[in-house]
Order: sequence, then structure tokens, then C-alpha cells
Amino acid sequence: MRIIFAAPDRDLLECYKTILENDLGETVTAFDGTQVISLLLNERFDIVILDRDIPRIEHKKLTALTHEKGMPVIILANAPVNVSDLTEEILPNAYLSYPFTPDRLVSVVRDVINKASSGELLTVGDTEIDISGSRIRNGPRLTCGEIDVLKSLLCKAAVTAYDGACINALNVKFARMGSRTRIKYRTKKGFETVTEDE
Repeated sequence: MRIIFAAPDRDLLECYKTILENDLGETVTAFDGTQVISLLLNERFDIVILDRDIPRIEHKKLTALTHEKGMPVIILANAPVNVSDLTEEILPNAYLSYPFTPDRLVSVVRDVINKASSGELLTVGDTEIDISGSRIRNGPRLTCGEIDVLKSLLCKAAVTAYDGACINALNVKFARMGSRTRIKYRTKKGFETVTEDE
């Protein structure tokens, strides 16, 4: 596996480069957006890990270029992820909020890579989810967190209010594309998927 790890903190870069190389594979570092673009244009990588505050080029432009190159991207964020983050047009495969442990970073990278190569499809109500493409079929992109919420709902596993940003973002996306699928809370049943007007 080949990884780009891009962040403005050079000490952080060296620390996580060592961790990622020990657990996952070759890791190339970058400390600004121009370095990331140069790497993306000249080499092939399996995944990009990108600090949201990367200098010189906005992270959304880098995320869009990464997707154009067919590579998944993880955004490292200094604040909790909210619904507005998850409903942006340009969306990473996953967000990871600071602080996080090295094990958590490795786990998220593996999860993103596994989903990107799965070829799996999910059907949720009247909506089909392309997991490897991280998107609703013919619709908006989804994060791995949103996909995990949908998988939990399909398996009747517990989904909690902790997943609220993902649940709200999914409902926004379903509505935008004209789907009748929604996630609703039922007293004594918890969250579940429903098809409106049934």
C-alpha cells in the first residue's frame, strides 16, 4: 500500500509516517497543498490522508483531485464533524477528528481501503448504495461513517444519537435526490429506515 500523509505539522508528519509504514506500507509526506498536487499528478497512491487545515491549497480542491484520480481520501479535522460537513458536494471517504490514537488512524485507513475495494451494493428502501464508490447510486457521495450507519440499520443493530450527524446528513441526501427512504426514530424501537407514504 502507498499512502500520502499531508499535514502542516512536520513533527506530526514524521510520527505518523513511522506508524503508517510499520502497519500499512510506504508513506510519503507533504506539508502543503502544492506538494500534494505534485505527488498526485506524478505518482500512484492507494489513499490520501489530508489535514483539513493544509496550507496553500484548500482541502476541498485536493479532495476533488484525489477522487478524480480514483483514490480514497481521509480528512483529519480539528473539530467534530457536523451535518454541514457531511452534506458538502465534495466529500472525503472519511473524517477523523483530532485527537486520535495511532491505532484509530490505522483502523480508519483499513476500513476506507476495504470499502473502496469491496464491490458491495446495499439496498436501503428505494435507494441503492454503491459502497466501493462511496455514494448513493446516481446520487451524492457518502462517508464511511454514513455507510456504517446504514449497515447497522439493515442488520437491526443499535444506532445511537451519537450517529446523529450521519443520520441527519443521510436524510438530507435522500431528500435531495427524491428518494422516499428516511431514517426515523421510533419509540421503543430506536432508529430504523422507513419508506415515506407507505
